[in-house]
Amino acid sequence: MCGRFALSIVAAEMPELLGVEAPEGYRPRWNVTPDSPVLVIRAGPRGPEAVMLRWGFLGPWMNEVQDPGRQINARIETAAGKPMFKAAFLKGRCLLPADGFYEWQKQPKGPSRPFFLRPLDGRPIAFAGLWRRNRLADGALLDTVAILTRDADPEIAAIHHRMPVVVPKALWARWMAPDPVDPELLAALSAPVGLEAVEVSRAVNDPRNDGPELVRPVREEPALRAAATTPVQPRLL
Repeated sequence: MCGRFALSIVAAEMPELLGVEAPEGYRPRWNVTPDSPVLVIRAGPRGPEAVMLRWGFLGPWMNEVQDPGRQINARIETAAGKPMFKAAFLKGRCLLPADGFYEWQKQPKGPSRPFFLRPLDGRPIAFAGLWRRNRLADGALLDTVAILTRDADPEIAAIHHRMPVVVPKALWARWMAPDPVDPELLAALSAPVGLEAVEVSRAVNDPRNDGPELVRPVREEPALRAAATTPVQPRLL
């Protein structure tokens, strides 16, 4: 799963790194948590647009922000066929930029160990997401988002068995296009990403903590390193 991540890009860097202008309300964060506004890139009337959406996807039948059935993640293997996500998987695919994400490794005894999983090249990545717009009980409109997940790359499965789906930059436009997802695109999204896992301070456990110190390793060397692999590219691009 993905329940915490970091995005430290400053607004001035966004056009060069992400191809969009920073939306109102954006700020760098090192401890992005569910039920908070997150940066999302989605298809707009004039091309890709960046917006701040609430992380906690509401299904088509939900009209309360805190509905207990809201979801922060969706499995890419099954989302297209589930009533909760079916429409969004076809018309509401989006991207969530990130520096990397946190996972907690369970221990035989004692508290879990937090790790920050980041790309080997240090560049921002983008998670595959789904968004939809709901009309709430009070009549207000609310856009919410979930992050898609898949089986973890073998090299990091020892920390957690699931990971966010990372969309290679060459496939951003294809992922956001309102077309059915073809098998070649799904295959490309399953390719190894190239990540390293660094153990970080348990200060990240507290969602009130937010700062660059949260992603600093507590050890000299990365705990795990996955070999960088060029993702398979669909032939239709």
